[in-house]
Amino acid sequence: MKLAAAAIVAGLLLPAARASAQVDFSGSWRLDRDISGDLARASFEPAVQSQTRRLPGGLTGGVGGLGGRGGFGGGRRQGQAGGERGADARDTALTDEQRLRLREVAAYVKTLGSVVIEHTDHSTFTLSDAQGHSRLFPTDGTKAPQAFATATLESVTKWDGPHIETVYTIGPTQDLVFTYILVPASKQMALRIHLEQSGRPRADVPELRLIYKQRPSAHSAQGPRH
Repeated sequence: MKLAAAAIVAGLLLPAARASAQVDFSGSWRLDRDISGDLARASFEPAVQSQTRRLPGGLTGGVGGLGGRGGFGGGRRQGQAGGERGADARDTALTDEQRLRLREVAAYVKTLGSVVIEHTDHSTFTLSDAQGHSRLFPTDGTKAPQAFATATLESVTKWDGPHIETVYTIGPTQDLVFTYILVPASKQMALRIHLEQSGRPRADVPELRLIYKQRPSAHSAQGPRH
């Protein structure tokens, strides 16, 4: 477990000279539950009481969402997200519609116990969940609608150095950010999900961190042919 976490850290602290390289996330991936957040309890909503306990201008800390147990850091938002701080005074209460959107995305995230990713041409990023449902994301920053149970959310996907980042619009100032981080040396991938308001992570919704192990292809599993 410690070695796996160390590998993630090493992958996230690559020299800046390599940060611009686009990598290939293609493959079949299975969640490593021992070093990931609890997928079954995934939630991105602030606790209700944290939004009603005070008058506008200040909020208490919430318990929505889950941090990862792997303990890895890195990325351009390192140190900004986490569940140990109280809510920022600028965090605003979410509407019922925004909460519904977050619940529907959380329900989708719970299907990500295993995923298949295809994007060998680097211009699109296709992710299929454990139920076989696929989502296509152009990686040039163009808007792409994504349909969930009852809501359709606007998404934007782009490269952030060697990482892939997908931003779902939840409200006028609220976004749910998915960041995919590849560690080729250990055949691991991290998925970090956090709620932002006005471009900064909300302190009352801890980041969900998921770590995946790459599964061998059918050809590799069968060994070389003679």
